[in-house]
Amino acid sequence: MSDHALVRIETTSGDLRRALTGLVDLMHEAGADFHPGLRIVETDGQLSAWADGDDPWLMRIPHSTLVPVEGVTWADEPPLRVVATPDHLTPQQVEVLEACTAVMAAAGTWERFCTTHPRATITDADAISLIRSLHPPFSPATSAAAMLRTRTIKLRLNDQQPTSYLMPMLDLVNHHPDAPAYPHDGDFLCIGTWRAAPNGECFVSYGSTRDALGIALAYGYVETAITRANALPGEYAMPGGASLRLLRASALDFTHEPDVLTIIGAAWDAADPRVEQQTLIEPIERHLQERGAPAIQARHQARVLSRRVLKDDVTRLGGAQQALPGIDGCQLVVRAVTFQRDALLSMKRDALLSMT
Repeated sequence: MSDHALVRIETTSGDLRRALTGLVDLMHEAGADFHPGLRIVETDGQLSAWADGDDPWLMRIPHSTLVPVEGVTWADEPPLRVVATPDHLTPQQVEVLEACTAVMAAAGTWERFCTTHPRATITDADAISLIRSLHPPFSPATSAAAMLRTRTIKLRLNDQQPTSYLMPMLDLVNHHPDAPAYPHDGDFLCIGTWRAAPNGECFVSYGSTRDALGIALAYGYVETAITRANALPGEYAMPGGASLRLLRASALDFTHEPDVLTIIGAAWDAADPRVEQQTLIEPIERHLQERGAPAIQARHQARVLSRRVLKDDVTRLGGAQQALPGIDGCQLVVRAVTFQRDALLSMKRDALLSMT
């Protein structure tokens, strides 16, 4: 344990304590503000943020210290080390980059990624193909750049194109689906003191559109507090000869076809039935009406098709649940798939039973 003047650091690792102390000092000099009761807690190499007291802000970090990671060259194997930096980084950003790298190296972040994250642990070709059928962005990787995608955020600052930034200090705060996202306060990126339990760990939301499977494949853990389930990619016949094509929210490039309704990011949410209505039922209903179907008929057909998609997703997730357990490195994905399938069954059990 270390009683730092600004932040309390709780770790048994001397290297990690020194690295965190250096980062906190650097950020304070750059104008960052910290909750007076902020504690950084290390548990088996995993870092989390806690705070004692009711101050509304956990930390406020200047935009000038966020580090765009594109163009940074990393060592080919652990421990994490910066080999070269692009010319567009400011001297302050380079200093922050080195300090963040020191923290991740001391915590063994890359090593843990290589031994626990699905992108690094799954090498079986059949498993990769199956997972991609459920989540097309999935791709195996063990590089430092792949690991850093779990530590960065894509932001649009100063009207520039969205860019992936390394977030000093902010990346110590873990995700919770009910927490607020990162708000901006002038030239600062901020995190409030949102807790899932009184006096507990502080959380932030990494985004509200990922489901349990998406979080597992992006960040390498299973989130069981989530209520959202995204529709799996697929194609379905619609009344009147048209087709419904469902794509994940990350699918930005696709070809528009006159007889194909393409929906990106369709989902269900146990906590908010409007999600299904707005992302799946209403677009289908509008499309059918545009093709001449009466309003009442279009509404009924849209609901039937939504239930068909849900039933198909349950079946596909069940297939993955059966196929993946015997394959090395798939244990975490199996847990995420099982949770998501059970959530869908729970959300729509009556609808599923009515179709049997």
